[in-house]
Amino acid sequence: MAPPSVVATGPASGPQTKPLDEPRIRRWIACQCAGADPVLDTGCGAGELCADLARRGHRVTGVDRDPAQLAAARRTVPPDEGHPGPEWLPEDGEVLGHLADGTFGAATLVFALHHMVDPPAGLRAAWRVLRPGGRLLVAEMLPKGPDAGDLCHRIGLTQWVSWLIALGPAELRLLAPADEECLLVRLGRAEH
Repeated sequence: MAPPSVVATGPASGPQTKPLDEPRIRRWIACQCAGADPVLDTGCGAGELCADLARRGHRVTGVDRDPAQLAAARRTVPPDEGHPGPEWLPEDGEVLGHLADGTFGAATLVFALHHMVDPPAGLRAAWRVLRPGGRLLVAEMLPKGPDAGDLCHRIGLTQWVSWLIALGPAELRLLAPADEECLLVRLGRAEH
């Protein structure tokens, strides 16, 4: 396996940081899913990413442990929009126990890890359900420092990279534009 390569890092967060452009992040994720099917969206929330992916013709499974979020997601993607509607599952993203290994061509964790008690478990679960050649796509807030409320916001970039490398990816691309507070990651699973 080739060593992971960090394509770009070095964000600077501060009081002048502009707000996240979530539609642009969803478009980036959707572009990274091109040619990958089906797609799993872990922590799908109200279903905006699932809607974008379904409109692009993907078979999508959205999982969230919060029934209210899944109800909102069902309203976001009505079944009569002329594209295959997502499957919605009440599921713990740290386990994904109802999903078989090697099932998905792509899996996403978009602003979901900071809601988990054990973020590395969430990464491992998403990695487990990817088939060979699949892609894991992560968007998460960058670390804010030791006083931040949740683990993902307290740890540094070095810890993030160690969590990601521990998955054993064939390809690791870490994208963190200097003008944003968002970490975008693409991990490619080895074909064999």
